[in-house]
Amino acid sequence: MKSFDWDDLRIFLAIYREGNLSSAARALEVSQPTVGRRLANLEASLSARLFDRLSDGLLPTAAGSELVGLAEQMEKAAHSVVRRQPSLADAVQGSVRISVYEPINVFLTDHLRFIRQQLPEVELEISVAHIEANLSRREADLQIRECRSDTPGVVCRRLGELAFAIYASRDYVEQNPAALTEARFEACDWVGMDDEHLYFAGQKWLREKLVGRLPALRCNNGVVMYDAVCRHAGLAILPCFHGDSNPELTRVCAPLPEATVNHYLLVHQDLRNLPVVRAMMNVIVELYETRRNALAGKALDNSDAA
Repeated sequence: MKSFDWDDLRIFLAIYREGNLSSAARALEVSQPTVGRRLANLEASLSARLFDRLSDGLLPTAAGSELVGLAEQMEKAAHSVVRRQPSLADAVQGSVRISVYEPINVFLTDHLRFIRQQLPEVELEISVAHIEANLSRREADLQIRECRSDTPGVVCRRLGELAFAIYASRDYVEQNPAALTEARFEACDWVGMDDEHLYFAGQKWLREKLVGRLPALRCNNGVVMYDAVCRHAGLAILPCFHGDSNPELTRVCAPLPEATVNHYLLVHQDLRNLPVVRAMMNVIVELYETRRNALAGKALDNSDAA
């Protein structure tokens, strides 16, 4: 058997997963002739036909089906090597990519100076997304989410609680006194999430309280919702740390038990002992601990001062 290029297995897996050369080429961002040539090289080096060419695509042969499991093991090992590669350096320097959703992006950027003071040699990259990042493929080094992950190899640590309450601008409350009473659900305008994002904290509860009414403004982004409230569009359920920090907003109720969520820090087990990742994890844990009162919607104390 001739020796073969290990990278040809990556081409092989893309063809297997996509079902044809053109789709595999798009997934790999290379040309279709390149994919075809690499497949031919792999088949020649293995002295085996890996796919039957059918009118509607490619069907793996018995040899191809046998190779899939081996190739996927190599792919997994390659991803592990990529994750572990930075651990060769002992210095706490480099970059860390954190995947969060909008409110925690605000929380981290509000305390960016604190993070930079603790880790002056570390570059922070924040990725804002509603879906969970694939830590195995290193789409992010760390992730902060409202639920634990059941993905194999991902380690979770509870950070603390995040409380939400109802807020409106001071001007809106002055013009709509009902905002301060239980009549707010019938008498006031509301800003909320659209139907696809009702999993956001408190949104299903709000829809039930509105009894068939829809929020006057619906969006798919927490920052847009916050900005709309600041511009007197109505009432909204916001994170307490964010709403309480703006003197132009009024909290019209106590923190809502129905909207309180736990936050977890997620990291792949291959990265948790990497010096730069471990250092960032420690800083995030410290940040949540020292700001726990603000996050829980309680009165600020000295430990919550920025």
